[in-house]
Amino acid sequence: MLAELDGISSSRGRREFALGCIQALVVSLPAAAATAFASGLLSLVLMLAVLIRYPDIVTGPGTWVAVSLFVCIVISYAVAAAGLAVRMVDYRLAAGAALGAAGIACAWLAVGFSAAFAFPAGIPEVLLGLGFVVALAVGWWAARSASSPETGFQCAGLASLLAGITLFLLWAGEALIFAGRPYDAGMLRDFRSSGVPDLATYAVSDSLGTGMMLMLLVPLVSVLAGVTGAVAGASRWPTRESR
Repeated sequence: MLAELDGISSSRGRREFALGCIQALVVSLPAAAATAFASGLLSLVLMLAVLIRYPDIVTGPGTWVAVSLFVCIVISYAVAAAGLAVRMVDYRLAAGAALGAAGIACAWLAVGFSAAFAFPAGIPEVLLGLGFVVALAVGWWAARSASSPETGFQCAGLASLLAGITLFLLWAGEALIFAGRPYDAGMLRDFRSSGVPDLATYAVSDSLGTGMMLMLLVPLVSVLAGVTGAVAGASRWPTRESR
């Protein structure tokens, strides 16, 4: 493409050719890679929407440091997830990773709901374990399907990264739409001593911080579970040398 670009003399023609190349590249990306990029972009747009809707969240330079760190993490997640997706030639593995990511994200989101709505004792632990089991199952299934632990690692990594981005989108999106509701007694107590001008800003800021923390924690926990599952799945198959 670069060689062909040198043969185009007009600036307009060069721009149109470059845009055409970018469009062809985007279309050729696997669905999972395109999903990773789209999710990362939506996460950045969501963060911008929160800052515009609740400007009092910005309390000083520390806020911009946190936002800059968030942007770097999202970009890193999206690029890493896309790189893993491109290496998966079997679309079933990429689809399984995407489904696993959705399951992991929903399980962790349900844990948050259980705390807000006071679910019966034991339910949060079950939901937390469910996210771990889903990640483990993704790694086990991928390694078993491909008879390769490396494939299991890749699939588990892709599912974990997508889960982190998806969970942030769900968590922060819900906070933005519902202004951080529901407001429990603990939040009301903490708000009175926070100095934040209104409850909605405090609640959204708190949810945003939690969402960013989960975006770091969930992929780490999930990839550990997925790698464990991949090792277990691959151990059921004899190596090529033994065959």
